[in-house]
Amino acid sequence: MADLILHPGQPPPETSAPLRARSEIVATLKATLSKPNATLVGAAIGTGLAVQAASRGGADFILALNAGRLRSMGAPSIFSLLALRHSNDFVMDFAQSEILPFAKVPVFFGACVFDPRRSLEAELERIADAGFGGVVNFPTSVFLDGRFRADIENAGLGFQRELEMLRAVQKRDMATLAYVRTTSEAKQAARAGVDIINLNLGWNVGGTVGSRTGLSLTQAAEYAKIVFRQIRDISANALCVLEGGPIVSPEQMYEVSAVSKADGYIGGSTIDRVPLETSMEEVTSAFKSVGILQRRIDELERQLEYVQREYSIVGRSPSIQQIKQRIDKLAASSLPLLITGETGTGKKLLARGIHEAANRSTSKLVSESSADPSGVSLFGFAPYDGGKKVLGLLQYYPKGTLLIENVQRLCVDAQERLLEVIESGVYRRLGDNEKGSFEGRLILTATRPLSQLSNARLLTASLESRLAPGHIFLPNLRDRLEDLPLLADHFLEGLRKGRSGRKLTVDHAAYRILITYDWPGNIRELRSALETAAMNCEGDWIKAEHLPPLGRLTAPKPHPEDEREWILDALQRHRFRRGETARYLGISRKTLYNKMRGYALLPLQPGTNL
Repeated sequence: MADLILHPGQPPPETSAPLRARSEIVATLKATLSKPNATLVGAAIGTGLAVQAASRGGADFILALNAGRLRSMGAPSIFSLLALRHSNDFVMDFAQSEILPFAKVPVFFGACVFDPRRSLEAELERIADAGFGGVVNFPTSVFLDGRFRADIENAGLGFQRELEMLRAVQKRDMATLAYVRTTSEAKQAARAGVDIINLNLGWNVGGTVGSRTGLSLTQAAEYAKIVFRQIRDISANALCVLEGGPIVSPEQMYEVSAVSKADGYIGGSTIDRVPLETSMEEVTSAFKSVGILQRRIDELERQLEYVQREYSIVGRSPSIQQIKQRIDKLAASSLPLLITGETGTGKKLLARGIHEAANRSTSKLVSESSADPSGVSLFGFAPYDGGKKVLGLLQYYPKGTLLIENVQRLCVDAQERLLEVIESGVYRRLGDNEKGSFEGRLILTATRPLSQLSNARLLTASLESRLAPGHIFLPNLRDRLEDLPLLADHFLEGLRKGRSGRKLTVDHAAYRILITYDWPGNIRELRSALETAAMNCEGDWIKAEHLPPLGRLTAPKPHPEDEREWILDALQRHRFRRGETARYLGISRKTLYNKMRGYALLPLQPGTNL
């Protein structure tokens, strides 16, 4: 792998990448790190297509390496150590024509020092003249071991020569990045004042040509933590980044970085080879099996439609799933139920769903709003003067299902009478205390959680204790926004009849407004907003301008530069399940896939050949 040779008379190409000094590059990277929850990401790549995609995905710097080019040719990264061609000439050729013209961030040249016939100073002058912002020692002797490594070091072509090169780079006011694998190499790089020290954890696993690693994620994190601590003890200004080994997904990178306190991550195979393999395989497979997939999608959508409407609850958020699991048992029991939640969360709908699921064929659901705190409408009343008696709902519907809304409004005496009905099946009429039997079921609602009702003394302690086993709390819409797209689809489906069967769809900008609003009126307010938007909409797409004013402020439209973070947040909420994420964002699966690919967000399955 000989060193760099520029073709005679060949001028450096024009490039859109700014030629920035070392101090400016380092300052820019540190400014990025100063932002909340920020991490640096470097892309070690070898094609113009890859650099454009990585730049759109937000890469902070680019590494032009022979390994990146070899990966694009179908070879594993480890081939970069073989004497296949003049490494520096190879890198310069593709980097000048494909990398520098498209890069908007600093580009580090992967320089090889294995050829003693070349002058380091001459090499670095050519690299600087070409427009690179920094230099990285790659291919590097740190991947060698045993006797071969010892011979390379003794010949003066090993890690010490690489550090010598990086020191010379700094004198030219260019940034430096050092590959290291051991604590000793890391400490030497820190003493040399290297700007970015990259702890390589081994060749990447994953994909069809991925390597095996002897490190688990936990071991990698602990090892990196030790190495980075020693680097920072020597050079507090050095940026410490990770690469390779068992890290093949954003989640794994975060896990290792959080423990090791890494400043960032460099992706090679994980950014170019593995996503390319994945996307090409998926697209080819989709073309081959589109008919089978469509039938499967139709089947899943039918199943989803059933799940969404089960017990009149729409949603698949964790809180709603837990409620559905409880309802399976509660619907089959005779326990009294207490459904709590803010106004508009769907308490009455849930009560109706539970009643229908209980299969009480002879039972009727009767609603009572508890407007009278004394409970006359429930228990009835016999005047003391012998006047006309008033029959209560417990007497009218002795085997029915009574829905008592806002139970917290009942006075203490009424609550005690209600407790008697729950415990013995006997009610006492107000006025003369005449007794009657009730064999039906009670479902009660309240606008506060059970614990708050007790603390505020809105429920007696004995009634609270008796209702606790059958308590269901419906969360606010703002606490389960991942269900909003499903709720919107559910409500818009109900508007089809008035639109000749045509289905309305909420567009991207309108969804951004919907999911950034607090929804104090909960599901009821969402339904009203969508019905209003449907009236304002003449086509098949509900846009932002069709929505009514929401509260005092309408959520701002998204800026394009925020889109990647918005999509990444949605993917993380749904554990990178594309179908759920697409519904949450209000876009199609195809659009989501294209955006994930454009922003380099396609996830990998750890240890799986894709």
